[in-house]
Amino acid sequence: MKKLISYKMVMIYMLAIFIGMMVGYLISVKDNEKEGREKNIVYEQGISSQQEALAKKLISQSKLIFETKYLENGEIVREVQNLTPSLYGKSKEEIEKIYTGWKIKNFDEEEIVLYREKEGLPADYYIISSINGYVVLLKSDGNGNKEVVEKTDIPLDSLTPFDKERVMKNIITKDKDEAYQILTNLSS
Repeated sequence: MKKLISYKMVMIYMLAIFIGMMVGYLISVKDNEKEGREKNIVYEQGISSQQEALAKKLISQSKLIFETKYLENGEIVREVQNLTPSLYGKSKEEIEKIYTGWKIKNFDEEEIVLYREKEGLPADYYIISSINGYVVLLKSDGNGNKEVVEKTDIPLDSLTPFDKERVMKNIITKDKDEAYQILTNLSS
């Protein structure tokens, strides 16, 4: 009989320990969920309603526009993109920090226009100039550099004074065919 009582007591103690562990586990899970919700609430409070409204407007329709003015010919090249999600809700000051080297020309919920001035010509412009006394055809890369496309056998001294002056000041064109037409005219 004593064995039976002690066996029952051991089982009761084991059951009590098991129930105690389960209660402790459930309490800790609920506490963790509560802390997680509190953290979300604190984070959500960090965003003002005005920023949230602007972010919602920016998501659906806003454009990010890059304008680059090339100083050699004064042309402004405009590149339009959809606003990226990483910029939603950013202030004007935050945008300025992200895009160093650019000035903000316009900032509203419809568009953000960034502007800069750059030496040289836009990419894929053709320049007729002279190197070592001969007429050459150059191509702009958009970063202020020019690569030689063709070295001609036209001596600069063989040109009329008017054409010589034009070549010395650089003849600039957007079109490759137009550039070759000018070279043909210079050689005749």
